[in-house]
Amino acid sequence: MRKNKKIIAALAVFLALSLAFVAYKAVFSWDVIGVSFVVTDKTPQATPTPEPEPTIKPAETVSFVGVGDNLIHGMLYLQAANRANGNGYDFSYAYENIRHYFDDFDIKFINQETLVNDAFGPATYPQFSTPVDMGYQVVDMGFNAIGMSNNHSYDMGAAGIRSSLDFWSQFKDIAYFGFYTGDDENEIKYLDINGIRVAFLAYTRWTNGLSISDESCPKIVFTYDYDTIERQVKIAKENADVVIASCHWGYEETNQIIDEQKEAAQKLNEFGVDAIIGTHPHVIQTVEWIENPENGHRTIVCYSLGNFISAQSSANTMLGGMFRFDIVKTYTDLDDNYEITIENPKFVPIVTHYDANYSNVRNYLLEDYTAEMAAGHGVRAFQPVFSIEFMENVIYKYIPEEFLLYK
Repeated sequence: MRKNKKIIAALAVFLALSLAFVAYKAVFSWDVIGVSFVVTDKTPQATPTPEPEPTIKPAETVSFVGVGDNLIHGMLYLQAANRANGNGYDFSYAYENIRHYFDDFDIKFINQETLVNDAFGPATYPQFSTPVDMGYQVVDMGFNAIGMSNNHSYDMGAAGIRSSLDFWSQFKDIAYFGFYTGDDENEIKYLDINGIRVAFLAYTRWTNGLSISDESCPKIVFTYDYDTIERQVKIAKENADVVIASCHWGYEETNQIIDEQKEAAQKLNEFGVDAIIGTHPHVIQTVEWIENPENGHRTIVCYSLGNFISAQSSANTMLGGMFRFDIVKTYTDLDDNYEITIENPKFVPIVTHYDANYSNVRNYLLEDYTAEMAAGHGVRAFQPVFSIEFMENVIYKYIPEEFLLYK
């Protein structure tokens, strides 16, 4: 009996151990299978990178600044000769207070009122001739749009014109314009900057009674020659995004614009010109937008910037201006269609200063000019009215507030 109990107990222990082992194997196998399943299920999968959504190109901008008559009287080139100590002409002193202003602009326009050439020696009023050192000075200041159509364009005849054109032609990144032979396809000048192409044209109302008989010599186009202007603007618009025209017009030493200027500006607007930079009166004149009633085309017009620098003798001619704006190319869809606008047009006053007896001619931003400097201006020997107050009265009278950038 006792022996049977021992056998039964041993069998019970064996059975228990077997059941435990089977249970362990079952659990172990399930766990392994489960773990393997979980690990397989949670293995990271590579996520495909989504294709970027197409976007419209960002806008592109070209900044423009223009100055008026670079009128090189005898006192200017004589002083430049003295500063060069017998080695040509050093004009840098005349512009050193203002040249920094141009550094931040893409297009810098100047009306080179006097023929820069080496066919003739220097000459002053009434028939000007200017040493080529002035041309190098203009380039050194960064000007890359040189207007040459004005009432002194014919002062040195055909030889002076050819010599001047030869001089400017050596600068490959500069648009020099104002003389034409009729070969508009090749003679209209362009600048390509920041994905925007700008065309330049120049016209004058006067040549002081002078003419050029040489048929082969390039000549100016008059502001009233609407047939030629319309043809040139059409070609320019076909080849550029923006058309800028320099117009040498109006009456000298009057701040009032005349009907002839208004008529010409309206015509240029109708033809499609985008901006008009006016020169010739030697004093400042107003700024306005002109809008075509038929197609809505807008043209910004600065009727006169006055002098950039000169040695004239009236108080009003000492006040000039710079005109600046942005040319903005805004893309309108994914096909790279775009529209061009002229934005932020502003008039910036400048002043020409000289000491007693026209000595030390130089120019300044008016915002940098002081009452003490004005009190010592040599022009007061002729017109004591000259002062800061005098210049500000002219500015506020003729330049609308929306266009004025001063202090």
